[in-house]
Amino acid sequence: MTDRVYTQTIFLGPTLAANHTASFTLGHNAQLLHVSLCNSSANAGTLKIGNSSDDDAYLLAENFGVSGTPVEVSTPAGFDGVTAGGQFPHILDGTVVVLTITDHASHMANACVVLTWSEG
Repeated sequence: MTDRVYTQTIFLGPTLAANHTASFTLGHNAQLLHVSLCNSSANAGTLKIGNSSDDDAYLLAENFGVSGTPVEVSTPAGFDGVTAGGQFPHILDGTVVVLTITDHASHMANACVVLTWSEG
């Protein structure tokens, strides 16, 4: 079987008024290869990626890009959570993945997170 690469998009708009958490269960083993995150305002909130036991296991609080300019996490060292250890996180089938979006005090707008995964 050839490993498939695919993306997953999470969009919150128009203007955030609170923090948000998105949780989902992986249906297969996967490796997180890339994260792109931005919002259309000048207010940078943060994103953490983890699991049901540790909300920043794979990615510590990363600032959102502002004014429509994305920030990327695209190298192994960028995945700085304890479980990732500076490597692309390998996440097992059945793991509950948790994305924690912390809004900026002046509120982000049109917050977008794109995750790139490799199956396997």
